[in-house]
Amino acid sequence: MKAGLGLAVAAMILLGGCAPGSGDVPPSGDRGPAVETDGAAVRITVSGRPVLEYAMEERLPSDTLPGYYRRSGYIDSVYSPEGHLLTDAFPAGHTHHHGIFTAWTSATFRGEHLDFWNQHHETGTARHAELLEIYDSAGVAGFRVRLEQVSLQYGPILSEDWRVRVYDTAEPYVWDLRTAQTNVTGDTLYLNRYDYGGLGVRGSADWNQVDSLRFRAPAKFLTSAGDFRAAANHTRPEWVAMYGETSGIRSEGTAGLAVFPHPENFRAPEFVRVHPDMPYLSVTPVVEEGFSLPPGETFVARYRFVLFDGEPAGIDLSRYGWSAFPPR
Repeated sequence: MKAGLGLAVAAMILLGGCAPGSGDVPPSGDRGPAVETDGAAVRITVSGRPVLEYAMEERLPSDTLPGYYRRSGYIDSVYSPEGHLLTDAFPAGHTHHHGIFTAWTSATFRGEHLDFWNQHHETGTARHAELLEIYDSAGVAGFRVRLEQVSLQYGPILSEDWRVRVYDTAEPYVWDLRTAQTNVTGDTLYLNRYDYGGLGVRGSADWNQVDSLRFRAPAKFLTSAGDFRAAANHTRPEWVAMYGETSGIRSEGTAGLAVFPHPENFRAPEFVRVHPDMPYLSVTPVVEEGFSLPPGETFVARYRFVLFDGEPAGIDLSRYGWSAFPPR
């Protein structure tokens, strides 16, 4: 199935950003959100506390890992307001997961299978290409970068534009990711039907049962429809939350993150893949059917992330949905 018309409409709707507002969401304080870079990473803080880090420099945490796991162009680490680390990159058991990342799992290009997600299959990967902009104004801090999803045989297939913006809120933290992926080749890329692929979110090592050094307790999941882990898989909720027990910079306790796919994303409401054992989820439009991306065409998607302390049942997450936040 071709997605040309649907993707074009989505691109027109999603190109604009949301302006920050005040409303009844508590602001962070005098310093608000701030962004900095040292050439290896982009870091954003709120009132001096870490929110997220984007990896520009290629990373490989251990010399014992195969070189094909080298990776850049992902967000990790991600923190809750109390300093709980909510994501993990290069996790034990699934080294190809990288915090918050975008990649397609099953694709066909020039008649051959291509996988940008599973680096150990050695057909494709994703990487940072260029820092385009950082900004800090009007209660919003953010950055814009260019990434590439790459075939190891043919080179860059998708040129990807990421725009990340963090709002001036003290608790929870709220930030948006917009991705625009353009086919820069002369041939059509076919994104095949698959259980996951698109956006990946890997949760804390504290929730990873394979990590004998860090594991504390399994991750929990909850959706806007009230579904927990098993029932949540391959549903199409307004939001999905992953949370659990974790240690923090300032305290120990429960913390997590919720992902809100934009309601105008391609094939919205999108499916969520919730893994039965691992602390991992994916937001994807290809569970029922694939689509094609002809030369020069762009796939656009937006996702909101809400980083919180405590249980999601104790937070009115609907206040941070796309129609409610920022307040108009």
